[in-house]
Amino acid sequence: MTAEAFNLLDPIHFLNVIFFIGAAVGIPLALKDSSRQTKNIFKYVLVAAILYHEITNPFFKITERGFDWWDAMPLHMCAFSTWCIAAYLVTKIRAFFVFAYFWGLTGGGMSILTPDTVLGFPSPEYLDTMYGHALILVGVFTAIFHMHERPYLKDYRNLMLVTTFVFLPLVYVFNLNFETNYWFVLEKPYGDNIMNFFPDAPYHLIALIPAAYAFAFLAYLPYLKRT
Repeated sequence: MTAEAFNLLDPIHFLNVIFFIGAAVGIPLALKDSSRQTKNIFKYVLVAAILYHEITNPFFKITERGFDWWDAMPLHMCAFSTWCIAAYLVTKIRAFFVFAYFWGLTGGGMSILTPDTVLGFPSPEYLDTMYGHALILVGVFTAIFHMHERPYLKDYRNLMLVTTFVFLPLVYVFNLNFETNYWFVLEKPYGDNIMNFFPDAPYHLIALIPAAYAFAFLAYLPYLKRT
């Protein structure tokens, strides 16, 4: 099967979305009542898979997708979320979980729904994008189902403040200095995605920031009544 240009409405993409999200939720859920030893083995296998993907992914982007080094670094929000959930699974430091929960679930989920790839299934860039972002979701749901972790409303408030006044300015300055586009703060991503409905850059930030915070809050809704 030859890969063609990515089409958001391709039925195969729809099936892949169901498969990757279903696996990301279903595998940790299926192991929820397993023994502690089984959960620990799964956790460390998952961490190893995450680390292997994140370490090799920049080289894949450079050699297979034509990225230059500055654009291939793991500085996008999803990549940072991936490192955070791996760190949480090993250290149990909640700050890592909080970042991965709010920005990993929303960013990773959105990237599975609307991957920023030129080619669709079964191209390596498409499969790598779907697999890599699914790893974030597997990690987050492993923390929820196996380690009984959960977010709180104060976590959402604190993360939004830190994101607004610490992370965003740092990423913005980095992008300006190195002509990159991490977190898509300078330019909109290519392909079919929600930002197609936003104003042209740089005014897309007027819509991007509140939309991102709204999606992050939507991720908290399952816990709203339990706060």
